[in-house]
Amino acid sequence: MEISLLNIFQFVIIGLAVGFLGGFLGLGGGAIMKPLFIFWVFPSMGVSPKIIIHLCFGTSLAIIIPNSIAGSWAYNKSGIIDWRVVFLLALPGVVASFLGSTLAALLEGLLLRVLFGIILIIMSGQMLFQKSGEEDIRGDTDSRPGVLATSIVGILTGLFAGFFGMGGGVLAVPLMLRFLKIPIHRAVAISLALILFTSLVGTAGYIINGWNHPDLPPYALGYVHILGSALAGTSSIFMTRRGVQLARKTKPSRLRQVYALLMAAIGIRMLF
Repeated sequence: MEISLLNIFQFVIIGLAVGFLGGFLGLGGGAIMKPLFIFWVFPSMGVSPKIIIHLCFGTSLAIIIPNSIAGSWAYNKSGIIDWRVVFLLALPGVVASFLGSTLAALLEGLLLRVLFGIILIIMSGQMLFQKSGEEDIRGDTDSRPGVLATSIVGILTGLFAGFFGMGGGVLAVPLMLRFLKIPIHRAVAISLALILFTSLVGTAGYIINGWNHPDLPPYALGYVHILGSALAGTSSIFMTRRGVQLARKTKPSRLRQVYALLMAAIGIRMLF
C-alpha cells in the first residue's frame, strides 16, 4: 500500500478541484472529495474496504482546513463575513462536530455512505425548490439572526460535519438561507469561516477514533491520510481564490442552482 506517483497526482488534482469549487460554492469540499476518494484514490492504493469510508471522511476533513483558511481570508477582505454569526455557529458547532465524528467511527462504512447520499439529495431538493426572494436579500442588510436560532444551526451543522467528515457548508448554507434569512453570498462567506472550526475538531475526532487501527495504510494517522491531506490541502489553496472571484460575479439564483445540482449528482452517485 505504498503511495505511488499516480496517487500523488490524484491528491493534487483533487486539491485543485476542491479549492476552486469550495471558494465558488462556500463548501469546504467534503461533498466533492467523497466519491473521488471512495471510487478512485483509495481503491488504487489498496486500502482495506473495512476502513475506506472512515479514512475518506477523516482525510476529507483534514484537507478542508487549508481550503477554508484561504477562502475565508479572501471573503474577509471584501468585508462580507459577519464574525458574530460565525462564532455563534462555531461555539456549539465544534462540540457537536467531535460528537459526530465519534459516532461515525462506531458505524459501518456502507451505512455512512448511504446516509450521506440521502442527505445530499434531500438538501439539493430543498435548495432547488426554495422560493425565490431569499437569496436576493441585500448583502448589506442590518438584520441579524437571533442567538438561539444561530446556535441551533451551529449544532446541526457541527453534528453533520463530524459525522459525515465534512466542514458542514453543504448543510450550513441552506440552513442560513432558510432559517437565519442571511443572503446567499454572505452565507457562503460565513460558511467558509465556520468550516475552519468544525473541520479542525472533526479531524481530531477521526484521528483519535482511528488510532492504531490494524488496517491503516502508510502515512495515516488514525483515519486521516496525512501525506494525502497535505498534498491536496496545499494544492487547494491556489484555486480557492479563483473560486471566490467567480462567486462574486455570479447571480445569487444561479449560484444556488449550481450548488443544488452538484449536491444531487454526488448524492445519487453515493447511493449507486
